[in-house]
Amino acid sequence: MSDPFEKFRKLLEETYLFPANYVHKFIGKNSAPFRKSVAEFEGKFVGLKRTGERLSANGGHLALTYDFLAGNAEDVVELAKATHEIDDLIYVL
Repeated sequence: MSDPFEKFRKLLEETYLFPANYVHKFIGKNSAPFRKSVAEFEGKFVGLKRTGERLSANGGHLALTYDFLAGNAEDVVELAKATHEIDDLIYVL
């Protein structure tokens, strides 16, 4: 079975000189499950700092921005994998 993150990992290795600051953004429903999952997500990663939070015009969605000090490409891949486990996640930018 192939690794769905292999292309992403290769792109990171070609683009970044690690350690590097990686900007990570995603959007989710403005819901209790999303906020709870985000809090758990934030607790998993040392070097992860929330730098932005924006509510949609109708209040139904929440966009979050983070700076992440990654030691290597695998750190970013692990961050991406954990992001996809967040409840009520809509989109990763």
